Amino acid sequence: MFNPPPPPPLPAPPPPRRAPPAATAVAALFALVTGCSGAEAPAPAAEAPAAASPVALPAPRSAPSPAAVLTPAPAASEVRVQQGPFTDRVRLTGLRLSASPSSVTGHVAIGSDVSDTLALEITAAYYDAEGRLLGTGTFHHAEEGEEAHAGQPHTGPRAAGDGIDFTVPADHLTGTPAGAVLSIPVLVNE
Repeated sequence: MFNPPPPPPLPAPPPPRRAPPAATAVAALFALVTGCSGAEAPAPAAEAPAAASPVALPAPRSAPSPAAVLTPAPAASEVRVQQGPFTDRVRLTGLRLSASPSSVTGHVAIGSDVSDTLALEITAAYYDAEGRLLGTGTFHHAEEGEEAHAGQPHTGPRAAGDGIDFTVPADHLTGTPAGAVLSIPVLVNE
């Protein structure tokens, strides 16, 4: 077997360049003269207070648009729940697609917190039997605080605890829905 010869060694780098002795002496003399002149260095200018910059808050996120085509197409009267940032905090039960008028009904309970729910939004995207988007609808729920009831305790249904029944009516459908997909873009607790 033939082994190739090793490559030749690389040349050594050139030594670092040094300033000529006269330049070094001039720099040292300059530092000595300016540093020992006895004159006081001027005081640094007082810095103006920095202008307070406004606090930048992140822009609110809007709910994602529903898919134009649902794959796989929904089964007859199927209601799916789209996973999102709040689906692990709620329990959706009794989901049903109604034909006339087209809507999704069900029951929602907030399981992660016992505090009052200040705002809740449930949206539904309605699809035909081939999975094409036909339209959407939205359910809004807001619970007022104790102040809104003139000192009387809130006795109506609450999303926290036992939960509330909801209906998401379809708006301006372009056909007859075969199925729907629910999402929860807003959930605000105290």
